[in-house]
Amino acid sequence: MDAEEIRAIFKFSVQEKNIISGFEIREELFLPFLLSLKSGGSWSYASEETKSIALKDVITYYDEESKAGYTLEKIYLFIDPEVIKEEGVVRRLEKCGTKEERELVERPYSITLKAKKVILAEVNPELREIRIRELKKKSILLKGTPAYSAAHEREHLEKGEVGGVPLWNFEYVKDQ
Repeated sequence: MDAEEIRAIFKFSVQEKNIISGFEIREELFLPFLLSLKSGGSWSYASEETKSIALKDVITYYDEESKAGYTLEKIYLFIDPEVIKEEGVVRRLEKCGTKEERELVERPYSITLKAKKVILAEVNPELREIRIRELKKKSILLKGTPAYSAAHEREHLEKGEVGGVPLWNFEYVKDQ
C-alpha cells in the first residue's frame, strides 16, 4: 500500500466518522451499514438495549444503445426494527456466516418493517458517490431479495443462528 492510498483511506474514514455522528445515534448501530457497504450483503447488530439491521437492494441501469450501465446499491439501515406485516412464502437456498454449505429456508416474499429511524444510502459507482439521508417515513415495504434478507437478519437477532435444511438433503435427478 502506497502513501496516496493510505491518505485516501484516512480521508474516507474521517468522512465516515462525520457522517455517522450527524445521525445522533450510537456508533455501533452503524456496524451493519458499514459491513454492507464494505463487504456486501445484509447484516445485523444487537445489544441488550438496541438492534439494527442493514439491508441491501440493487437496481441496474443499462443503456442498450451505449452498451454500458451501472448497478446502484440501496442500503437501508433500520434502528430498532419491528416487523409489521409479512406476506407469501418463498423457498430458497441461503448461506450464512461460518456455515460451509447453503441451506433451504422459507422466507416471506414481502415484509413491512417499522423502525425508530430509517437511514438510506445510495451507492452510485457511476458517480463514485454514497448519498445518505434519514427517511421521514418510519416503515418500509420490501419485496423479493431485501425482504428475504430482512427475514434472515431478523432470525439472527431472535435466534442467533439461521437454521434450514442442509443442501445434502437434496437429491440429484438426471434428465433423460
